[in-house]
Amino acid sequence: MNILLADDDSKIHLIIRMWLQNQGHKITCTANGRSALKLLRQFHYDCLITDVNMPLMNGVELIEKALKLPNSPNTIVVMTSRCDAGQIKSEIDNPKVHVFNKPFSPKILTELISNIEEQWISST
Repeated sequence: MNILLADDDSKIHLIIRMWLQNQGHKITCTANGRSALKLLRQFHYDCLITDVNMPLMNGVELIEKALKLPNSPNTIVVMTSRCDAGQIKSEIDNPKVHVFNKPFSPKILTELISNIEEQWISST
C-alpha cells in the first residue's frame, strides 16, 4: 500500500516507517497537516496515518479536508495522545477512519493495515 504518515515527531516517523516498510508498504512522511494536504492533493495514497496535534493544521482538520478530495485515501488512521479518542471518532464519524490512542503497539497498526489491505484486494 502507498501510505502517507503525517506526524511532527520524527521518532514516530522512524518507528512506523520501519514497521510498515518491513511489511512491504511504501511510506511518505511529513511533519504537519498543511504539507500532508498538499501531498494528498498531488498523489493518491491508499492510507493516511495522522497525528491529531500537529503544527500548521491539526489532524482533525486534515482529515475533514482529505475526505472531501476526489482521490481521498481508502483508509485514515488517527493517532492521538489526547484522552478523547471517542470524541474524535464522533466528530469525524466516517467508516474509513480508525482512531488509536498513543502510545500504541506498532504491531496493532501493522495488523490493521494488513486487514485493510486484504479487504481492499478482495474488493477489487
